[in-house]
Amino acid sequence: MKLIEMFLVMALTGSLTPGLFAAERDPQSLIDAVVQQAGGEEKLLNIFRFRERVLISTTPTPLPGPEEKGNRTSVVQVGGDWWLGTNKRNKDKVRVLLWAWSLRILTEPKSKVERLPDAEVTGKPAVGLRVTESIKEPIDLYFDKESLQLVAIDYTDTRHVFSEWKEAPTGFRYPAHVVGFRFADRVKKTLQEKQWYQTDLLEITPLTELPPELKN
Repeated sequence: MKLIEMFLVMALTGSLTPGLFAAERDPQSLIDAVVQQAGGEEKLLNIFRFRERVLISTTPTPLPGPEEKGNRTSVVQVGGDWWLGTNKRNKDKVRVLLWAWSLRILTEPKSKVERLPDAEVTGKPAVGLRVTESIKEPIDLYFDKESLQLVAIDYTDTRHVFSEWKEAPTGFRYPAHVVGFRFADRVKKTLQEKQWYQTDLLEITPLTELPPELKN
C-alpha cells in the first residue's frame, strides 16, 4: 500500500492520533486544533485578572503550595494593555507574551500565521506556528505534537517553557508554570543552561469588562 493510501486509511478509521494528523495540515487547521484543545475559541480569555508568583532566579524553585499568596497581581486586556495594580505598564514583551499565551493572537485577523518546521521541546516532538504582522517582532508558539498543548513560546531573546496545566473558570485550559531561558544562539535555537526567571499563575479571574479604575 502506498504511503498516501495508508495515511488516508488511518485518518478515515481514526487510527491516526489528532496531534499527528494536525501536524500534517495547513496553519489554519493546526490553529483550529490547538484552540479546540484549549477549550474552544469561545472560552479563550479576553479580559482577566491574575495573581502570580514571579521569581528572577537562576535556581529552580519548587512549585508553590496552596498557602502561596504570590507577589504580583495584574489585569490584562488580551491584545491590548497590561496593568500592575492601577498602573498601566508599557513593557511590550509581556503584553505580547500574554496575547500569545491566551492563544487569541492566533485568531487575530491582523496576524499572519505560518507553520514552522517540527522541533523538539523539553525532549518531546513539537509542532510550531510563527505569528507576524500583528506584532513588531515575530513570535513562535510550539505545541506538543500529540496533545497539542502549548509547551513553549520563543520571543526575542528568550524561550518561555510551559507546564502544569489548569483550567480557568471560563473552561480555558492553560499552562500555569513558566520558566524562561535566554537563547545562547537565537538562530540555532540553543538555550543557556540556567533559567533566568520562573512564574507560577496562582489564580485567574475572567472579567466581562475593565474595572472602573482602569478605564481611560
